[in-house]
Amino acid sequence: MKSTPRYIILANPASGNLPMRRRYALLKQAADLLSAEIHGLDTASAEEFSRCAREQAERCDVLVVAGGDGTFSLAINAAATPSTALAFLPFGTGNALTYALGYRGKTETIAARIRAGRVHACDLIDCCGKKRGFMVSLGIDGAQIRLYEKYRRRGYRGLNAHIRAGLRAYFKEYRPAGAVVTVDDVSRRVRRLTSFMVVKQPFFGMGLQAVPRARWGDGFLHTLTLASGLPGIVGGLFTGFTIGNRCGDYRRGKTAAVRSTTPLTLQIDGDTGWSADQFTFSVLAGAIRLKY
Repeated sequence: MKSTPRYIILANPASGNLPMRRRYALLKQAADLLSAEIHGLDTASAEEFSRCAREQAERCDVLVVAGGDGTFSLAINAAATPSTALAFLPFGTGNALTYALGYRGKTETIAARIRAGRVHACDLIDCCGKKRGFMVSLGIDGAQIRLYEKYRRRGYRGLNAHIRAGLRAYFKEYRPAGAVVTVDDVSRRVRRLTSFMVVKQPFFGMGLQAVPRARWGDGFLHTLTLASGLPGIVGGLFTGFTIGNRCGDYRRGKTAAVRSTTPLTLQIDGDTGWSADQFTFSVLAGAIRLKY
C-alpha cells in the first residue's frame, strides 16, 4: 500500500498584499487539506527564510512553497534535497508560475490540485555558477523591477505599477548596450540590446507569455533577444498578453552567454540579481522535482 506523502507548507510573510490574518486563514485551509505544518511566517529576512527552507526540506516529502516567484526562487536555491519534491502555492503579485502551472481558482482549490498531482522532473537555469533560476533576463528588466518595487512602496499595485515602471525604465532609466549573444557557440552581435531572456517556461509576471515555446522539462534553454524600439516592445506586449509573443530573435540551446559593452543587471525569477558585463547560462536538466 502506497504511503501518503508528508507535506510541509513554507510561507513567506513578505509575499503579496494580504493582511497577515487573511494570509494565515488561507494557509490554514491548504494545510488542513494537505495535513501539513506551516513554517516560515516568523522569518524576517531572505537568509532566515532560506535557512528555514533547508531545514524543512529534510523533514517532508513535498515542500509546498507559498509566496511569489521570488519566494520559489529562494526555495530552489536553498532546499537542495533530491528526495524532496517542491510545489507552488501562489501568494505573490506577478506570479509567473501561476500561469506556467495552469493554476486557477482559490488557494484551497490549488492545494487540492497539488495533492492530486504527480511529480515532474523539471529543468533549471544555472546563472554564472552562482544561482539557479527558471526565468532570467538581462537589460531593461532589471531597471523595470527596481522601479516596480519603488512604485509598490508608493501604493501602486498590479499592472498599474508594472506599466509605470516599464515606461520610466524605457524612457529614463535604461540605456541599451551593445552586446554579443552566443547560444551553443553561435554568436550574434546586437547593436542595441533591449532585453535578453533565458527561460524554462513561457511566462513572465501578470500572465505575459514572453517565450511561448519554452518548456519545463525538455533539456534546453529557451532564449529570446529583443533589440527593437518602442513599437517592437508594444507589439511584444500586445501579442504576449494575447496569443503569445511573436517579437524578437528566438533560439534554444544547452548554453548561452552574453558579453556587453556596459554592465547589465540580471533579473532572476522576478527579483534583481547582480550587474556585470559578462554572463553565462547553462541548462540543469531535471534539477528539481515539481509536484502539480
